[in-house]
Amino acid sequence: MIHADGTSEPLNISVRALTQHYRFMPSGQQLVYIATPLATPEHIFLLDLATKKSRQLSTFDMRSTRSFDITPNGKYITFDRLKDNSNIVLIDLPPR
Repeated sequence: MIHADGTSEPLNISVRALTQHYRFMPSGQQLVYIATPLATPEHIFLLDLATKKSRQLSTFDMRSTRSFDITPNGKYITFDRLKDNSNIVLIDLPPR
C-alpha cells in the first residue's frame, strides 16, 4: 500500500497473477479480493485498508470466476464466470 506522502506499507494479501480478482469499494477505503491459492473453493474477502483486517464475504465451490465488479452503491458484487461447454446464442430482434 502506498500512502499519499509516498511511503509504503506492506499488505498481507495474495491474489492470482494476471487476473482481475480485486476491486476497490466506491469509498476507496476497502478492497474486495479473491484470495489464492488456485485450489477450490474460491474465497472472497473484504479488506479494510485502515485496520488492515480482512473478513470473508463468500465462498464458491468451483474455481471459475474470471472477474467481478462492485455496484456503484457498494451493496452488490457481480461476477463473470467461465463455464466449459457453454453455448453462445445470438437473438436477432425484428426492427421496430
